Amino acid sequence: MFRQVWTVVLAVLAALGSLTHATAQESKQAGGDKRIAIDLGGGVKLKMVLIPAGEFKMGSRESAEDEAAFFNNRWGTDELKADDFKDEHPQHRVRITRPFYLGAYHVARGQFRQFVTDTSYKTDAEKGEKPGAWGWDPDRKGFEFNEKYSWRNAGFEQTDEHPVVCVNWNDAVAFCKWLSKKEGKAYRLPTEAEWEYACRSGTTTRYYSGDDPETPAKVGNLPDATFKAKSPGAKYTIKASDGYVFTAPVGSFKPNAFGLYDMRGNTGQLCADWYGAEYYAASPADDPTGPDSGNDRVLRGGSWGLGPSDYPSATRRMIPPVSRYGYVGFRVARTQ
Repeated sequence: MFRQVWTVVLAVLAALGSLTHATAQESKQAGGDKRIAIDLGGGVKLKMVLIPAGEFKMGSRESAEDEAAFFNNRWGTDELKADDFKDEHPQHRVRITRPFYLGAYHVARGQFRQFVTDTSYKTDAEKGEKPGAWGWDPDRKGFEFNEKYSWRNAGFEQTDEHPVVCVNWNDAVAFCKWLSKKEGKAYRLPTEAEWEYACRSGTTTRYYSGDDPETPAKVGNLPDATFKAKSPGAKYTIKASDGYVFTAPVGSFKPNAFGLYDMRGNTGQLCADWYGAEYYAASPADDPTGPDSGNDRVLRGGSWGLGPSDYPSATRRMIPPVSRYGYVGFRVARTQ
């Protein structure tokens, strides 16, 4: 199960050797004038940012034992074990050899709604032998699986500006296929390596906002004092208060150095790869795409409902492709 638990001047970091072949000028282009807006119809647009090719160290710079100790000490617990962090190792150098576009934001409900309107698509939560999703039950102050939950109703209030949730990997791929057919270009989910490279945006710290678990509150929606007031039993919360108990409208927080919003928090983000706990040891250096097969897909980014040990840039999670939760969504990628 899931663990409970600034902007960066790229030219300076590059000079220190912390990343990358991406220069400060490339970053400016990627986060500034190299933006595109895809017309989805009905006045709805999807904004994307060009991420430059580059090189970075993928995985955690800390040992699994040190990671577990850090979070246990921070929250006065002994629940986290080194085994919980071993899939982030060994840290290894990865090259992203081609620029690619990545959604500036999570796919929002209004964008997903346009997809459904165009195609009459029904998500896995709305069909099949076991319809439903894991939505938020306000009485239990926790998640429950019920057929009343889907992207239309996650158990908490959302507008079309909030990230779509209660969708699964299959639904996300269907959205990408629709967009590919509509635009005549290959849209897809990002690979896990692309995701971490884009998330780090030149940083080597635990979070792209710094090492302190309080710093992600500047850049994303995570379990904080607002959440704890709503769910007093929550143990792994930070002291900051962002005013959002559940999802926040996309783009509510500061972007990273590449101009990407909500790379930490709000909802977990589905990646294209199959999950492999030991894949890093065999990963190719150039453009890794994950194992050839598996049972689970990769989930990255933490969420409004998962604790700070889920927020480090290196943190990996796995999720069955059919599973749908009120804290899981996605963003789209496209090779330039």
